[in-house]
Amino acid sequence: MVAERKSCGYLTIIALVMMVSFSATTSSSSFAASQVDSTHLHSIPDSIQARNGSVQETMYRWFGRQKTNQVSKTDEDAAVKFQAYDGKIIESIYLERLDAFGYSVYDSLVVPTRGIEKVGNTLHIRTASRIIKNTLLFKEGDKVIPFEFAETEQLLREGDIFEDANIQLKLLSDTNYVSVWVITKEKWTTSVGVQYTSPDKMKFALSERNFAGMNLRSKAIAYYDKSFHDPWAVQGEFDVPNYFGSYISSSMFLRKGHGFERYGMRFNRDFYASKTKYAGGVTLVTSYEPYRIFTNDSVISIGFQLLDWWVGRSIRVSPRSTSRAPYNLVLAIRYFQKDFTEAPLVSMYMNPYFHSVKDYIVSLGLSNQNIYRSSLYFGFGSTEDIPVGFRIQVSSGIQKSEFQRRFLIGGELSAAEVTPWGYLYLSSRLGGYLAEGPRMEQAVMNIRAQYFSNLYHLGRNDIRHFIRYDFTRGAVRFEGEREYVVLRNDYGIRGLRSPNLYGQTRLLFNFETMMYSPHYIYGFRPALFVFADFGIVGSSDKLLYANPLYSGFGLGLRLKNESLIFPTFLFRFGYYPRLPSDAEVASWFISTEARRNFEQFRVKEPYILQFE
Repeated sequence: MVAERKSCGYLTIIALVMMVSFSATTSSSSFAASQVDSTHLHSIPDSIQARNGSVQETMYRWFGRQKTNQVSKTDEDAAVKFQAYDGKIIESIYLERLDAFGYSVYDSLVVPTRGIEKVGNTLHIRTASRIIKNTLLFKEGDKVIPFEFAETEQLLREGDIFEDANIQLKLLSDTNYVSVWVITKEKWTTSVGVQYTSPDKMKFALSERNFAGMNLRSKAIAYYDKSFHDPWAVQGEFDVPNYFGSYISSSMFLRKGHGFERYGMRFNRDFYASKTKYAGGVTLVTSYEPYRIFTNDSVISIGFQLLDWWVGRSIRVSPRSTSRAPYNLVLAIRYFQKDFTEAPLVSMYMNPYFHSVKDYIVSLGLSNQNIYRSSLYFGFGSTEDIPVGFRIQVSSGIQKSEFQRRFLIGGELSAAEVTPWGYLYLSSRLGGYLAEGPRMEQAVMNIRAQYFSNLYHLGRNDIRHFIRYDFTRGAVRFEGEREYVVLRNDYGIRGLRSPNLYGQTRLLFNFETMMYSPHYIYGFRPALFVFADFGIVGSSDKLLYANPLYSGFGLGLRLKNESLIFPTFLFRFGYYPRLPSDAEVASWFISTEARRNFEQFRVKEPYILQFE
């Protein structure tokens, strides 16, 4: 049966209010100096003069070209702007903390001009100075290392509390010394949301990503579903991203009601920068929860306890360079234990996902990650950090399940580069198990490629093309749940879902063209897009082209305000020339969309590739 589906998605009340209240910021390329700390020596500039004429001024405010935080749209090495100060000694560090509305980290002449912007800034609490200082990879008395400054800008921007960051250096009278100015522009980090499905089913959410300016994150969600005996359920999360500059993060969460009783906590420290020597983490989870089986669209109850810890050591194996990232060799070990207390029927070759297991894994990796910066890739105008480099990582170990003991085998090779024709990413991953015999079991291979074109211009509009290829194949898979791949969500035809779209081989092509408008509607930048998706999924014992080809074509609109924490608003129309039986089709769709991210090249914890 083919059904037309529409969704109101996760709509944010505050975002809709601000859509008609706040404007995003405007831009240029000079040094910013407004709303500085009391220690700063630079004066605050006068406001930009309002344009003459009420009609002209109103039209400008609604639809005027905004440029506040846009850097060059041409990809450039992020360390280049610090090269002239290589080896200089840092005499002092100053912070400029700009509020969320009406400012620019690149132009000191851009300041709030409207009362509503000033009111919004008054209600916003700026990030504490010590939180910013704890993020820096340098301190007073250190020598300037250009690549560490580029990585610091990246860390500030990816923390999800700043819309943008800009570090500027200035020579002092003694030219062996410099002063460093760290300029950050905040995001509005409070979010209230409502998802309305029907009078009998809805969801309410409240989150804060930067409580009291201390970079503390919390989220509370209430679910209402009248079909349950107790119609209310709750979920809570609390995160601390960086303890006292150690880059150790913690996360605690719970969910209770509607079949869930889930508790967990996690402490983690990634290889967050190229000079990081030690990383590791530990995760503890106890959960009873409903589990949806895709192939027959049924729900079962499962329960499990999970313990997962890892530790890694990084060693630089290349000559020291101040402008380029080092080659790092990383040795890491991991212990993973998952014990099911409630699960469907299992045997040695049935439902292996629900086997209780203990994994002992060791990995060796070599990586190199440099940074380019640009805009209008996944963002809507703010600075984006583009990772380029490579990662080679091999993993092996032993798995002890309730039925057998076998070896784990996995490997990855991934790389990306900014070419004269655009950004290109390639990866190849393998995983599987070697059982007694010896024989290979549950093998999986994945090959992925992504291409982002250079930016083109049509009048004042900016255009970029996106292409993605993804091929996954399984071999010697078992029976039951998670022993198949599906064509859905990020690995499918957008807007098309069917319980018949599964198998052991999947091939996917996604094409998309985005046209970014030069205009902003009260801070929200619109971007039109067209897309074409092609997918094949089926049995691995057939030639790939013997399986049916499914496709989807359409167009849509994305709206995003970079000054707000809220996701992108998405409006989409689709056409599907071929449909499987029991297909659900979203011919038109209204929802929100989380921001996509680039693949990183720093070595991760040991892992075995999953079949998904």
